Parts: sequence; structure tokens; C-alpha cells
Amino acid sequence: MNKICITDMTLRRAAENRLLGFKERIELAKLLDKLNISALELPALSGSKADSIFVKTLCSVILNTTLAQPAGLTKQEADAAWHALEKAKRPRLVIDAPISSVQMEYIARKKPPQMMAAIEEQVKYCVSLCKDVEISFQDATRAEEDFLCQAISCAIQSGATSITLCDTAGVMLPDEFASFISGLYEKVPAMRDVFVKISCDDSMELAGASAIRAFMLGVHGVKCCFIGNQSPRLSTICHILKARGESIGLYTTARITELERTVNRIHSLLGTELKETAAVNSSETDISYDVNDSLAAISDAVQKLGYELTEEDMKRVYDEFLHLAAKKPVTAKELDAIVAASAMQVPAAFQLKSYVINSGNIITTTASIRLEKENQDTEGISFGDGPIDAAFKAIEQVTGRHYELEDFRIDAVTEGKEAIGRAIVKLRFDGRLFSGSGVSTDIIGAAIRAYLGAMNKIVYEEKEA
Repeated sequence: MNKICITDMTLRRAAENRLLGFKERIELAKLLDKLNISALELPALSGSKADSIFVKTLCSVILNTTLAQPAGLTKQEADAAWHALEKAKRPRLVIDAPISSVQMEYIARKKPPQMMAAIEEQVKYCVSLCKDVEISFQDATRAEEDFLCQAISCAIQSGATSITLCDTAGVMLPDEFASFISGLYEKVPAMRDVFVKISCDDSMELAGASAIRAFMLGVHGVKCCFIGNQSPRLSTICHILKARGESIGLYTTARITELERTVNRIHSLLGTELKETAAVNSSETDISYDVNDSLAAISDAVQKLGYELTEEDMKRVYDEFLHLAAKKPVTAKELDAIVAASAMQVPAAFQLKSYVINSGNIITTTASIRLEKENQDTEGISFGDGPIDAAFKAIEQVTGRHYELEDFRIDAVTEGKEAIGRAIVKLRFDGRLFSGSGVSTDIIGAAIRAYLGAMNKIVYEEKEA
């Protein structure tokens, strides 16, 4: 049986797209660590103190998963990467090497001989710092084959313990990709002695199929991501391995049975739509909870859903549970939505006390919002083009701040007359997106809570900066 190791790229892609605050990135890493993902690839260091603190914080909390830190193509970049990563339980330095003619020229600004020399020098230097060194050949499928083979051989001889072959363009069909991989194994026999991974762009939604073909040829791992289409989805790979792995001699140590709920939580953190293919079909339960259930009972129910919350988070969840349970019995699915919206959030600078909305087809909509900050209540009243617009403007009046509303949507969590809705709000501030979510039987209330969730993250980031 060939063990398939999965490297998740979400933290790196989130940084490239300026998504997630500090606490959310830590929480995302913890969630992936619990899934027993083989490695988490981190963002390249920008030189800021915050980047270094983030990596050092992960080193202290991630115990099971390898932390893979990009180390650039220079000794200075490698030194900075290792300085941040050296306390990790399982550290790895990653060298991204543009290998196609176009990328060498326009990204690295190097000719082939210069790139070959840089690969040899950087791999040797990284090996002197860390015993686990990966070289990732960017745009490998469009490289000159002879040069790529020489570069792979050079990296292995210089001490690289793993190599990643990237189909950056994502235009190869699975059979073509399989032929590409088998050709490299034939021309570079030393590849059999190192750990080989692949990274396939999923623009044509064929990355999963290409990965399976590569696994069957002896490739040991794949890079996945929850954001964009630069990599296949984690649940796509896990679903294939769960359905057919045993019959084709493949398996993974990732905890597939815990994947679905974790996928939901990760998408809640990212504020993205849930497009993952569920690896496990969760069975719906008829159990429901009401306002008479104690904190201990709800805490036990949350644990059965697969969450491990701190005392502070559990109290926040219970408060939201009581708010909803005062109106109707709460199902397990609805409790799951409450946890996703309420737990593991930053400290709330502004808390919702009350809101009143007046709206109709013959009157101008008005909203009155009362918020609490530092034990003081402040009220804002505003007009708007509909109840949501008026409510958001009233919040801005209280806070004295205006944020660009990047996205707003409401999804149904359950069905029927007493269904609860989940609102997602994305605010843009200083070039970054901050997402918040809220759940309620009242969609306006859910929207207000979602806006406050995103806004509180902005306030928290400003305070910590």
C-alpha cells in the first residue's frame, strides 16, 4: 500500500489573498493539525515582525503536523525562514524554484545556468540548517525536459529530501500528466530514493484525477487547498482515497471521518462558499435542545459534534444557544451552525444589546442599533435603502468608522417556517478582507451579528498591530 501524504496550502494562499487575521490563521492551523494532515505550507516571510511571530506561535501549538516554511532562493531568506521555524517539532524548509524558461526569466530573472547554480547552492545551505528540505519545481510541466531532469538530479545530489513537481498551468489531461511523471522516473532513477509530491492547478477540475494517476506511479504526496483553483480540494482527494484507495493500493493517515465538519468550520473561518465534496455523509439526528438544557448538557452535545472548545468559547456558544432556544427547539444541525458562528472569535470590542428596524413599502426604512463597548451603551439611528443597509449604517454611526462592504449573503441552515439563516459579511480594510458570520431565525439579526463579527476582527487587528 502506498501512503499518500497531504500538504495543505490554505495558510499560504490566505496570506497571498490577504485573508484572515492572526487568531483565525492560528485556529485554521489547529483545525488542520487535528485532521492529521501531513504538512502545512506557510506563507513566505515578508520581513515584518508579525510574520515571524505568527510562525513562532505555530511552532508552539502545532504538534503533529510538519510546518513547511518557504526559504526563497538566497541565504538571507533561508536564514530568516529557519530563525522563525527552528523551534517547530517537525520543521521543513521549502525552496520554490521557477524551472520553465518563462518563469526563470520573468520571476527569478535568471538564465538556466544561473538557476542551476542557485538550486545547488540553496539546497546545500538549507540542508545545513534543517534535515528536511523540499524543492518545489514551479511550472515543471512546461520546462525543457532535459533541463528539468538535470535540476532534479542536482537537487537530490545536493541533499533535498523531497521534490514537488508542479503543473502550474493546469492544462495537462490526467493521461498526459501520468506520462510526464513516468518519463521523469525513467530518466531520473534517483527520484525513487526521495519523497516525490505533485501540485496540480485545478482550473479544469482534473487535478484530482491527475493526482490519482501520479499516485499509482509511485508519487507519495499532493498539495491541496481550500481557496481558489490552484490546487485540488482536500476533500476531493480524501473522498477518492476513501472510495477506491484500498482497491488501488493507496491510503492516507488524514482523519477522513472528521473531515466534513472540519471543512464546514474552515469555510466559516474563510467566509467562503462551501463547495467541498463531502468525504463522509453525516447522518442527521432527531435530537433537539431547548432553553431548559444546562450549559453542561450543551457542552456535551458540542463535544459529540466534534468540537473542542475553551470555557470562554463554550460560554459564548451557550449564550447564543439560549437566544435561539427562547424562540424554538434547537436541532443538532442548528447547534453546529451556532458553534461555527460564535466560537473561536476574537474578543468583542462591540457587543449587540438591541436593535429595532422599521421598514415597509410606503415608508423610509430606519434602524436603531444599541451597542455596548467597555460597559457603556451607545445608540445609532440611521435611514437606509432597506433594513440591512439601514442597520449597517446605524452601526457605522455608533462606531464612527466606515468599512467597504465587499460581500454579503444569507444561507438557510435548516428548512421550514422556523428555519434559521446564516449571514456572511465581508468587510475590506487596509487591503484585507475580514469575514463575520451570524445565525438567527431573524435574518436581519443574523446580518447585524455577522457585520459586528467582521468589524470586531478589524478592531482586534488594529489593537494588536
